[in-house]
Amino acid sequence: MLRKLNFTERARIRRSDIQIALRRDPDGVLAFDPLLSLTSVDAPPQARVYIEAYYRSSYMRFDCGTVAAPAPPADRRLTDIESGHVVRFRIKVVDTLGGRHRIVAAADDITAAAEKPESGGRLSLLPVNFCDLADQVWRITFDANGAVLDLNNRVDGIAEMAKLDPRFFALVYPAAVREILTRILLIEGYETTDDPTEWWSLWLRWAADLTGAAAPDDEDEQQAWIDDVVNAFCAKHQAIRRLASQAETA
Repeated sequence: MLRKLNFTERARIRRSDIQIALRRDPDGVLAFDPLLSLTSVDAPPQARVYIEAYYRSSYMRFDCGTVAAPAPPADRRLTDIESGHVVRFRIKVVDTLGGRHRIVAAADDITAAAEKPESGGRLSLLPVNFCDLADQVWRITFDANGAVLDLNNRVDGIAEMAKLDPRFFALVYPAAVREILTRILLIEGYETTDDPTEWWSLWLRWAADLTGAAAPDDEDEQQAWIDDVVNAFCAKHQAIRRLASQAETA
């Protein structure tokens, strides 16, 4: 018999109380290291703590003890997760008293990557996943949790290119920013006021910080605003200067 979980009246676990790091074992399998602080959660001491790892259609669940005595399992390898680099997590605190299995607190859409973004390269909002893209070098994919930059693992040294190569930065990241903001505003019609914790709100606030202006409501003005964001992004990271410097040293 399937156990039903009651989601009513659950609280959110603060993101600041959650740290999850990804690492790669010597055999190449991703594993995670969690650091949770549940002191702010109003839950019975005996409530169970679960960490769920997922990426697209793959999923794994880990029993991490109780609120009073957290105990992540020794084996935290993500053997069933279909990802080469990025994984998403959710945390659930479940009150099992009387067999009712009521979720009293949760946090979802926590993204962790096996490598941290570089200040001069990757976008902190854009997790990177290495996978087989046939003859494509890169692409942006979207799921319920946001945008992901897929990079072709057939290309030798592509991880270093993504972090350090000015040519990669100038040719890929501005196009990625444009595609993501176009999807958010012109295709999906999202707004920052929908939910401040949603992935599109984070992107729109990031873009507004770059330009000093929030996204307009008018569709024609939105296209111009996206152009301004991309230009501001390139200017902030000196894309032309870095590209020219690379050409001079080549």
